[in-house]
Amino acid sequence: MNSSRAEVEIFSDLEAICTSAGFIHAIAYFCWRDNLIRYRGAHVVEKDLDHKHSQERLLRTEISTLIGLMAKQPLDLMLPTPSTMQHYIDRTERLLLELHHALTIPWSEWFHAYSEENNRGALPPQDPFDSASALREPIFYSGESAYGFQYHEFAKRKYRDDNPWLETKRGFRIEDACKIAEAIGKLQTHRLAEGKETLKALPADQWTFLPAFTFTAQEAAEASGVATTTVESFLGSFSLRSEDRNSTFTALNEFNVTNSTPILKSAPDAFILLQHYSLVEAIYETPFFWMCEDKAYSPVALNNRGRFLESVIEDRLQKVFGSTRTLRNIDIYKGKNRIAEVDALVLYGDRAIISQAKSKRLTIEARKGNDLRLKDDFQKAIQNAYDQAVSCANALMNDGFDFKDQSGAEITIGNKPKIVFPLCIVADHYPALAFQTRQFLKTSVSESLQPPLVIDIFSLDVITELLDSPLHFLSYLALRARFNEKIVVNHELAILGFHLKINLWLNSEHDMVNIGDDFTNSIDIAMMARRGGVPGKATPDGILTRYDNLSIGRVLREIEKFGSAELTGLGLLLLQLSSKAGQAISRGIDRILGDARRDGKNHDISVGLGEAKSGITIHCNSTPENLARERLTLHCRLRKYDTKANSWYGLLLDSASGAIRGALVNEDEWRPDPKMDAVVAAWPRRPPVPISALSSAPRKIGRNEPCPCGSGKKYKKCCLVK
Repeated sequence: MNSSRAEVEIFSDLEAICTSAGFIHAIAYFCWRDNLIRYRGAHVVEKDLDHKHSQERLLRTEISTLIGLMAKQPLDLMLPTPSTMQHYIDRTERLLLELHHALTIPWSEWFHAYSEENNRGALPPQDPFDSASALREPIFYSGESAYGFQYHEFAKRKYRDDNPWLETKRGFRIEDACKIAEAIGKLQTHRLAEGKETLKALPADQWTFLPAFTFTAQEAAEASGVATTTVESFLGSFSLRSEDRNSTFTALNEFNVTNSTPILKSAPDAFILLQHYSLVEAIYETPFFWMCEDKAYSPVALNNRGRFLESVIEDRLQKVFGSTRTLRNIDIYKGKNRIAEVDALVLYGDRAIISQAKSKRLTIEARKGNDLRLKDDFQKAIQNAYDQAVSCANALMNDGFDFKDQSGAEITIGNKPKIVFPLCIVADHYPALAFQTRQFLKTSVSESLQPPLVIDIFSLDVITELLDSPLHFLSYLALRARFNEKIVVNHELAILGFHLKINLWLNSEHDMVNIGDDFTNSIDIAMMARRGGVPGKATPDGILTRYDNLSIGRVLREIEKFGSAELTGLGLLLLQLSSKAGQAISRGIDRILGDARRDGKNHDISVGLGEAKSGITIHCNSTPENLARERLTLHCRLRKYDTKANSWYGLLLDSASGAIRGALVNEDEWRPDPKMDAVVAAWPRRPPVPISALSSAPRKIGRNEPCPCGSGKKYKKCCLVK
């Protein structure tokens, strides 16, 4: 559909139908149809979530718009006739589709002009997405940033220190608010589940889902276990006032008061909540604005908010890397001058992560299409954080700087990191963050300083929840940085979902890859299973499960325990291999371990990894440490030179236990060397084993058969359980 009407005209028509008699019943239908997850069987599977990505589904932002427009008139609960109800539904969907197309005009016209210019061989015009007006569409349709349970969990931490103010000024504590909201959500879920069956027993002219979204203060108090007076205070704070007609909501991106007060009062003791997600989002966001209106308390609220953000980041990074490798609030000095501060610093092997956090939000003026405000918001929220991360990275990688913790004690960094990953994090939902970062962020990357990952705390929470080991987390950062310019995406979790399924490795023939939102399905299920109590697979199939019960998985777990520079690089290389290649190397490890245990001799295998321009040599022996390392070093040096590789890794395994005895890496730039040519010529040349030679799948081993690794144990008591 190509809209020929102005956006203001479409919005006016949408307001007219939203304020029609009984339109709230149409909204209740949309909420039932588009906001629920329906599944059959014992568990939620990915197919059950496909409807989330249907173009026929209304987004929560669209439904919030309908609620906001309906609120411009007194609440009308009259039930429309079935024909009127169908008219409301059809008319609303047509107007919303027309509105969507109207928002695409700034950049769709550019694409048309570009096509015309390109056909004449002219230079392409300016990028259309440099303008705020063109970004209004991705900002509005970017979808949600957080899961509802994340808003619950983080709200408790965000306002924990503000409880005295909340209790005095609003009559409830943040824990009370979360309990009440959770109880209302469960009450509605139960009623919605029964609602469809209830309707079947009624004539069509009585069909409505609105009762499932209606509740009383007493019901909320009984369900939550919170005192009725506290529930009433909570409902009063998050309910639209009867005299408020949402007068500011005159255009799509203007302030919609029903987003901050999503509960509607339908009778003296009856309330309507059409989108439960809007309530938990409001609990997370709105109290801060109440506090800022209190001029005496505003500085305290601001300080608490900053500490909350930093503590969440520290906790999530510590979950992956541990407390000893995660440092918070590190001051950097040049002589006596303090030049920068790192919000959170991770040191692991020869890698470092520098995290910088900001609490700046995307303003309403920016959402409305104000170029200056959009770019000013981005500068304060993202660019400044990135620039600070770059300053800290340069200090970390160069001499002449001192590092001190919050107490002023000096911190010894040790060896300078070879690679630094900047991590820029915002505290709240920042619509179209990935899109804006691609458009506006000015970076200064190098081989050592990688492109940044720019996300909100909710995405960080998900990434660290699922990639909860150092190598998996660093591998994601490395691949995300490597293919940063090739990826177009609406939300970071789509990239993560793609990575979890098939590894984020893009072949050279792909210049640009658009990753669909449906890649988030497995993540949604995993997070809901872990934190939302929904039955489903808690760990998505793919890179997190592909090495279960394989020798390469055991080796990777050992590598993470060491956390050394040599092993970190090797671990990342192994993780970034295809599943087929990784499983083939695992079979190679099994083979040389089995041979060494059977004959007591030294065995090795070398594998060239052409696409990565690298390789690995694995020695399996019980030779004394110094001699074993000397032999491995020479072997790797010759292999690297002979194959003209950029890097070559060596791994030394104990023949009895299969445990890692040592590792090394050679990353010297390859140069022709006559002396090395002579050594290689005299060396009994045995080319590295191609992956294909290791790829044939072995026959299935019986649980009670001898283990092929040569340990002498039964398979079920040896490698099967490793």
